[in-house]
Amino acid sequence: MKKYYSGLGLISILISLLIAAAVVILAITMYTGGKDTNKSIKQPIERAKSIECLSQIRKIETSIQIYRVEHGQNPQSLEDLTDLREDDFYCPVTHSRYDYNPATGRVTCPDHPRH
Repeated sequence: MKKYYSGLGLISILISLLIAAAVVILAITMYTGGKDTNKSIKQPIERAKSIECLSQIRKIETSIQIYRVEHGQNPQSLEDLTDLREDDFYCPVTHSRYDYNPATGRVTCPDHPRH
């Protein structure tokens, strides 16, 4: 004689659903940090914008290093960097012109001071 366990299928489906729900709740809590969801969404966006600005600054500083190797000194202004366009001297996020210190060769963004 064969025994059928019809209740076991239903119980395993319920347990699977409970585990899936727990994983979804845990993922949502980890993503939002358990805080205000509006703030949690803005934070990665602001970080991405800051990284975009930093990437542009690194591009300019690389061009400054190449100029220094070729000419033995830092350029007096960003316009001396002929391999870059005029648009490259502005923050891609806020469109503010980058600050340049010819003595140090450092480029900074007035709107993203942590760079």
